[in-house]
Amino acid sequence: MNAREQLNAVADWLGWQNESLSFGLRSSMDALRLYDYAQAHPDTLAEMADEWTSRQRIAALGYDPLDEREAAEGREVNETGATSAAKAMKAARRLLDSVAFVAKEGDTRPVIKALDAVIGGGAQ
Repeated sequence: MNAREQLNAVADWLGWQNESLSFGLRSSMDALRLYDYAQAHPDTLAEMADEWTSRQRIAALGYDPLDEREAAEGREVNETGATSAAKAMKAARRLLDSVAFVAKEGDTRPVIKALDAVIGGGAQ
């Protein structure tokens, strides 16, 4: 199964779930993780993730999407953060490759700011 076919299968499978499950997922990547977990445990899990126990959903994702506030209220699913992380890493690469990277005080600020924005870092 190629990536396009797998995404189609995930979308089809998710479409059969209770809509609250989709709203409770924190990202589209979590839908993929949930589907992969279901495929890896076909003998021990119900076909529908909304029929699993909370503990089973937590084992798959680290949280239970049906226990999220958004599961009841609905929301838009955010991006995974991979694009922001890639941009920060590219900025870091450019700055690290620069001969003037630490030529004067403050040269590291742009890369630290970009990385902190993605990883939620700060002065440690």
